[in-house]
Amino acid sequence: MKKKLLNLMAGCMALIGSVSIAQPTLTATGINPVLSESLTYFNANYVSPGSSGASQTWNLSTMSGTSGGLITIVTPASTTNGSNFSSSTVAAENVSSGTDSYYKTSATALQNSGIDAGGTLITYSNFEDYLHFPFSFSNSYTDTWAAQFFSGYQFWRTGATTVTADSYGTLITPNGTYTNVMRTHFVQVYQDSAYPGFPYVITYNNDQYFWYKEGVHLPIAAVYNLTSSSGGPYTGGYYRSGAVGINEVQNYISSSSVFPNPAVDIVTINIELTENKKIDVKLFNSLGQQMEVNETSDGFQGLNTIQLNVATLPVGIYFAQVLIEGNIAVTKRFIVNR
Repeated sequence: MKKKLLNLMAGCMALIGSVSIAQPTLTATGINPVLSESLTYFNANYVSPGSSGASQTWNLSTMSGTSGGLITIVTPASTTNGSNFSSSTVAAENVSSGTDSYYKTSATALQNSGIDAGGTLITYSNFEDYLHFPFSFSNSYTDTWAAQFFSGYQFWRTGATTVTADSYGTLITPNGTYTNVMRTHFVQVYQDSAYPGFPYVITYNNDQYFWYKEGVHLPIAAVYNLTSSSGGPYTGGYYRSGAVGINEVQNYISSSSVFPNPAVDIVTINIELTENKKIDVKLFNSLGQQMEVNETSDGFQGLNTIQLNVATLPVGIYFAQVLIEGNIAVTKRFIVNR
């Protein structure tokens, strides 16, 4: 009997040992940017990306960051130069830096479709694939792309990007710990030429790592090492602030709206909840600075109306951040104008 029991225990231990941690898979629904969502990235120093492989723990807690400003996902048409990126589906607008990044989203890919870097427009004639969907551990692809821009001279940019899901595990950042994270190794090799291939060519190699979590749109963190024939290396990184599991929080909201827009003295925010939950509304300016105009209420199932007095605020762009039970659910962009 004792021998049979030991054999049974050994068999159970072998079975337990053979069960691996579930591998995350990135999907279009979980990663593609969503309209009206906002986040703040912190620009940071470069730290080692750590090891590749299954069930890793990456410690980026030594990153020291300064705010890069509030980024809001908007329609391309609402941006200053959106007409130049008509094939894009969304834009990441950073008012404080004056940079807009444009994307084309679909069920199969997240593509870089253009950049407005403070008036320097980089338009893509062949979009760059940032991610393919679904994307799982050990998946890899190489994509060729082309763009052009004017900076004193007309430049043509051509390159190839290789993306590999090289590991998954737990990520630690100054903002917190994230589980079930996928890391991608993102390598760009490209060149700029003032005339196609002649006479002035600059070559680049961008070796970058991104960390993604299904359901948290866009990367949680990244580190990069960029070298070029004109200088470098240029190294650094960034990490994001904000709630994890935003999809779960959004299950409590069936609709939300802000009006009037532009506003003069009062902004009304309508939030329809599927069940009773505490609502907090925080107001931020375009630099990501929190305003003193905030509201808290005990939300109830159905339509909740919250009014913010913005009469004393300067003219400009603002963001009303709605939190449900302390977690960021949605952010609404509006303008104060008189």
